[in-house]
Amino acid sequence: MARQNSFAHQKLVLEQFLSLLVGFENDFKSVIQKFDDEVTSLYEEQGLMEEIYEDYKATYLNSLNTTLADIQTRIHDEDIPFIEKEIDFISSR
Repeated sequence: MARQNSFAHQKLVLEQFLSLLVGFENDFKSVIQKFDDEVTSLYEEQGLMEEIYEDYKATYLNSLNTTLADIQTRIHDEDIPFIEKEIDFISSR
């Protein structure tokens, strides 16, 4: 496939990239909350033993949520601003 090198095309591709990153950022927020809600539901509504729930939450869930939140933060604080900067640069040409 031939590469499109025009500034207009590059801007369009970068805008698609930005949209993808924003979607990933939102997906991570949603996944963190959904996973926490589902594990809590197993405990509160399905009768998962309190000892198992508390141990899992303290040992694994909090760590997993932190890892996912770190990825979401990186997308928000680094990846999105980088692409926005590139869009601004291409737009000024």
